Amino acid sequence: MEGAAPDEAKPSDASGKAPAIDVAKMSMAELKQCILKAGLSFTDCLEKPDLRRRAAEAVEKLEATAAKELQKPAQEEPGCPAGEAQPAAAARLRGFLADSAFMQGRRANQEDRHVKIPDLTKAAQALKMPIGHLEQPCAYFGVFDGHQGTLCSDFAAKNFHLKLLTKLSAEREGSAWTDERLGQTMREVCEELDAEFLAKQRTAPDGCTVVVALVAGERMTIAWLGDSRAILCRTTSKGDIAAVALTEDHRPSAPAEAERVRRAGGSVVNFDGCKRVAHLGFEERVRELKRARANGLGTIGKEPVALAVSRALGDRHFKAVTGKQLLVATPSVRCLRLNSSFRFIALMCDGITDVMRDEQVVKELDLVRDAKDAAANLRAACGALVQEAYKRKSQDNLTVIMAQFQWEGGRSGSTGSEKQNAAKVVSDAAEANASAAKRRRVDVGLAEKQQNDAAKAKSSDFSGTTFV
Repeated sequence: MEGAAPDEAKPSDASGKAPAIDVAKMSMAELKQCILKAGLSFTDCLEKPDLRRRAAEAVEKLEATAAKELQKPAQEEPGCPAGEAQPAAAARLRGFLADSAFMQGRRANQEDRHVKIPDLTKAAQALKMPIGHLEQPCAYFGVFDGHQGTLCSDFAAKNFHLKLLTKLSAEREGSAWTDERLGQTMREVCEELDAEFLAKQRTAPDGCTVVVALVAGERMTIAWLGDSRAILCRTTSKGDIAAVALTEDHRPSAPAEAERVRRAGGSVVNFDGCKRVAHLGFEERVRELKRARANGLGTIGKEPVALAVSRALGDRHFKAVTGKQLLVATPSVRCLRLNSSFRFIALMCDGITDVMRDEQVVKELDLVRDAKDAAANLRAACGALVQEAYKRKSQDNLTVIMAQFQWEGGRSGSTGSEKQNAAKVVSDAAEANASAAKRRRVDVGLAEKQQNDAAKAKSSDFSGTTFV
């Protein structure tokens, strides 16, 4: 399963010396383990331009230790980003405070859909599909970014949690729900929903990306298809906030995704400034249509479609039901353990992440806008993020769900740093002053225009009259 801990380090040789390690051949998991064992911060290493050099320093430090030290597994809490200190005292998760915001933006239609169920146990009870055997509390959040229509995003938003609850309530033995089984259940739900939609909508080209989060106790399972994202905000050992990407976009720009598309008989083309999944002959067909329009023939056929994602629900013209399985509906899944350093999780469509980095998203959501009312502050944070993405010229629909972790015996939700809040206040004040100055200029201009219009009107009343 994705996000699993790396294997333990190999034992030393018979001489008792550390085994020779070739940094160039090490996997990312091995690099991570060596860096951690050497007492370095993996997070800091990722920010350096040369990760291999930092890993080589870690290897040199490791080779100077005894063989028995190499045999010890890395001490890291599952699900906690490497290189960060664990919370001093464990706190129990008591629930979530969640809100969302969405905007049609510059698109002709709003094709995004989203679902937030902070108390999934209560909802399951009402639906007569109890999940009390799972670790509590339980919550569910999902964002479904539609394209080529809303049929698929509507279908997924309405049915994903219902199908998930059906499976979760079928097995009443709580110990049976391991990380592996939860991940497999998420995969089954996505694949079954895809098959059902394609069988129900036999002519619709609609599709959608997916990102969902299921929380059961202090376990969180993330499943995603396409380029919608989940971002975690957590407190570092220094008291700052850090953005942790929980998903990786399924785009044809990823070598593994592009190779799978080509093996399936498709192609990856550069179109509209990004790589897209298309059927063979796409570029020639586009040139043919352009020549026809240039020669005055108008549109001589249907324009071909190229998609910016390599996995999605729906999109029947890219699935096996119509010929070639260029897109798949098998999601990537990540399971992680929660701890009280986690502040909130945000799920969003690519309309936001196309114009903002993960760190910018987290900082915008973490700012305090209403210190007296946590729910109002959460609502304002979601709205501010959507507005910020729109101001940055996003061309897509905009949707975000923000869910704050509520911990017993610990700080709940996002509070924002004083420096960030002070900077925000100064920025807002400057923007307000600029807007006021602009309004004054407009008012003066309108007044002058009214005076000129009045003078012209008075003059017209005496047209044809000679004044001495």
